[in-house]
Amino acid sequence: MVQRIEERLGTAIIEYTPNAIKFQGLSLETLQQIIAEEYTQLSAHFNAAPSVGSFIEFGQRCQRNGVTATFDGIAFPDKKSPNLVVDSITVIGVKDLDFAGEFVRFVWGCDEMEISSQKLYAWWD
Repeated sequence: MVQRIEERLGTAIIEYTPNAIKFQGLSLETLQQIIAEEYTQLSAHFNAAPSVGSFIEFGQRCQRNGVTATFDGIAFPDKKSPNLVVDSITVIGVKDLDFAGEFVRFVWGCDEMEISSQKLYAWWD
């Protein structure tokens, strides 16, 4: 199972921690495939971050608004039931200030937030 989650994450893997794989830049489509392949559950979450299901819903809202969301997080492949959680989101291509407001409402309570004309970013510790 470990090798299969590594293959699913592909080149997005950035490092190993003692019991987890950190990844960056996971697309909405790949995150949805990971759910379908049962590497995680919609309710899975990392500390105070939103659930994987909430990230997927917001990513779908991004698509409908013509912007791209990518996700960073951690996968725990050594468990009998592998689990993947998301701990940050980056949104590129926002041209509408109202959508930037939606982003702020979605990430409210995050540990770090960046809002610029280039990207929207939030991270939870």
